[in-house]
Amino acid sequence: MKKICLFIIVLLCIGCKEDENLFAPLEDLVSQYRVDDAMVLEVSAQKIRLDPSKRREQALLVTWEPLKDIEALYPVKYLFKMDMTANGFTTSIPTKEAGKGQYYMSFTHEELEGMLRKNWKVQGTGEVSISVRVIAQVSSEDKFIKPLYSTRELVVKPFDVESKPLFIYGDAMLSNGMAELSEVLSGELYTWRGSLRKGDFLMAQVLDQEFPAFGKGSGDAVVEIMEDNAAVEKFKIEREGVYSILFDRTNLRIAIQEVPYAQIYFGGSATPTLWTSPVLMNWDVNRPNICTTITNLVAGELKFSTQPNFSSGTLQLRPMKPDASINQDLDVMASMLKDWKWRTTAAESGRYYVELDVQSMKVKFVKIN
Repeated sequence: MKKICLFIIVLLCIGCKEDENLFAPLEDLVSQYRVDDAMVLEVSAQKIRLDPSKRREQALLVTWEPLKDIEALYPVKYLFKMDMTANGFTTSIPTKEAGKGQYYMSFTHEELEGMLRKNWKVQGTGEVSISVRVIAQVSSEDKFIKPLYSTRELVVKPFDVESKPLFIYGDAMLSNGMAELSEVLSGELYTWRGSLRKGDFLMAQVLDQEFPAFGKGSGDAVVEIMEDNAAVEKFKIEREGVYSILFDRTNLRIAIQEVPYAQIYFGGSATPTLWTSPVLMNWDVNRPNICTTITNLVAGELKFSTQPNFSSGTLQLRPMKPDASINQDLDVMASMLKDWKWRTTAAESGRYYVELDVQSMKVKFVKIN
């Protein structure tokens, strides 16, 4: 009987050992990979020249091979990071998690340009070394597994767009000659804001030279005109007023919109400029009825003006009640009669983002510190 029991115990032990070795331990699977170069990671090009005419087209495709042997037994999550090589992932873009079954990341010319300029404050048009990294996070209920990753470098050249001035001219202008448009993005995006009368205009490429110029195409499209001819179609203004013009030279599109005011100024005893030198507010390029400024406010009064002064003969933008609160009384009226103002207290002092909508006649005072 003892021999039979011993035989059964031996068989059970052998069975347990075989079960333990049925799957290789996670540590053994992970150990087969080099921690800092675990995946086959590839980029679509080692050198990329960003092109403003291809803003929405793919510029970079990053692909990697999944860790299929590990995925068969354990959950694996893939994370993507990108940074300037010199910064060593200390200024990386926000980490992106790949979706289930997704083993790639794609970026357009516009997205890469934005990262260079906004994330990493790159100036000029010189080549920049960029590093991409894919991290494989293996999940185990038993223990923490150090992530595996792979890194590749590539070179990106930012948009190389030269400044190219443009000038508006025509009988819609209130004065003879040409007025220069402002370049929001050199050679790409232009704005102009001011008074026009009923008439038409073109946009010249050379000062005091009518052609070559840009004229009206179909809808909001713009066409280039090399010389004066019967086929030239000009931009038409149907009634006198103040207008905002936004011209996209890259995509040859234009937006012309009538707006209430050419300029808005902000000041008062609560502002650093007091009542004598109100600050000129900045118009939002894409929202021509919105103007903004950032400034410090202390205890005192404030309001807006359509001229760089607060004289009684100047149209000013005020609250709908006297001694208005910057937190609650956010409706605005245009008036030269009632000298009502917003009033700030010492407790409200600080740095503010101020946004005025001259169409809805609403204002925001947002304390930022």
